[in-house]
Amino acid sequence: MGGASSEHVIPGTIYGGVPRFPRIPPYIPLPEMPRDKDALSERTAAMEWDTTVVVHSVHWPQIDNDRRHSGWEEVEKRWTQQQQQGAEQEQQQPEPTQRTGVSSRPPGEESPKAMVPYPHLAIPVPGLESECDFRMRVKLNSQSASMATGDGFKKWTTFTEGEWAGRLGHGVVVSGGQDSQDLVHGKTLATQVEATHRLKTADEIPAFIECKTRGFRTGPPELMRALQDPERAASVDARLIQYRVALSMKTSDERYAEKVNFGLWVGSCLWRGSEVIYDVYKIT
Repeated sequence: MGGASSEHVIPGTIYGGVPRFPRIPPYIPLPEMPRDKDALSERTAAMEWDTTVVVHSVHWPQIDNDRRHSGWEEVEKRWTQQQQQGAEQEQQQPEPTQRTGVSSRPPGEESPKAMVPYPHLAIPVPGLESECDFRMRVKLNSQSASMATGDGFKKWTTFTEGEWAGRLGHGVVVSGGQDSQDLVHGKTLATQVEATHRLKTADEIPAFIECKTRGFRTGPPELMRALQDPERAASVDARLIQYRVALSMKTSDERYAEKVNFGLWVGSCLWRGSEVIYDVYKIT
């Protein structure tokens, strides 16, 4: 290459040529700003550009990233078809009343039978042995203690003596006691009773059985009040008062453990004066 052409080579390129640069507008010097405020405001107003121009409502182009790929139109079509098919299936399905046979009325208006879970499931009905397993009698101590509870008072009384006998065996009641609490709900009067008995068998080597009962004594209000009066209690027929308890037993003696540890009993009782008599029946 000659010396003339090398003068027009731009550094960093391999091709020569005449360099081209953008044309710069002529320099317009700014006028000197006067120090006087009034003159300054006049000079600013005389300038060639408008300083109050405000640009607004400019809409810049936006890109929807979800629609950039070419398959989006097909996706929308399938989604629309699925929505239409789902709506058609809902219209074809029968109403809940036709499918389940249960009306849409509030639960309180339904019959109890219609609300029973698993109505076609047959569960064995518990039975009650016709013969009494044993009869037990305990005598209450004449002295008792009252204890305050959250909803009233409980009366605690110990047992001074007692005996029991029946198919299960026979023996005596060596210790125990009961707590009772009077309850009133509306016009109903009742006495809740919880008791613990320690039974001793009459075997040569005796076994000890722990017996627990829990139940209620209910009856006509006038009779229940009469039982609480020592002077009138003797004249009340105790059989007119319903006294039922649930009973469970437990022992560590191998001779009686299998008989009593896995059973459940109910008792029909009489509370007569200072004595309580239980007839105990096993639930099968």
